[in-house]
Amino acid sequence: MIKNERGFLTIDFIFAMVLIMGFTALLFVVSFTLSVVSVTQYVTFAAARNYSAANLTKDDQNKRADAKFDELVGNKVFKPLYKNGWFALGQPFTGDQTTIVPGYDTATQGVNEFWGTGVDFTAKILDFHIPFFGDSAPDSDGSGSGFKTRIGSFLGREPTTDECLQFTAQRWQAIRNLQVQNGAAYSQGTSTQGYFPIADDGC
Repeated sequence: MIKNERGFLTIDFIFAMVLIMGFTALLFVVSFTLSVVSVTQYVTFAAARNYSAANLTKDDQNKRADAKFDELVGNKVFKPLYKNGWFALGQPFTGDQTTIVPGYDTATQGVNEFWGTGVDFTAKILDFHIPFFGDSAPDSDGSGSGFKTRIGSFLGREPTTDECLQFTAQRWQAIRNLQVQNGAAYSQGTSTQGYFPIADDGC
């Protein structure tokens, strides 16, 4: 039987402090990561919103989205979040997300609802070691590769001016090719020469 119990309280205090500091660190990194995820989600939303608006060509729509993404990520308020080594963003992709994300095309059953902007997000801050707790990932190597996900916003895409004009021209051609049982065919007395398609507020 131990007659001298001096120092036990000190050991309990040190052990409790380590646990408390560990939980505090864990709570901080999770809360901070979720906050940065929300910011990144907004960045992709703003880019997708610029992409969805009608423009002259698809290339113009993509350029508007990329410009907005770069503008926000490079903003003096948001830029430090991605330059401090805790978080990393991949190259953003604007367009049909089913072409780069496995399973998206199958999930939509051929109906594409994933037009927008997406980016790979890596939370390196979640890859850490706490005494008595251990590593946050079993195969932790400090790169944070185990805490990588894709964040995106899907708002669709309005037809471009080029697409609308082509659609209207094809529609006129289809009208001229309609079969008429009684009366003159639409192809008689009409011509594609001098015809200028006009798209009123889209297609």
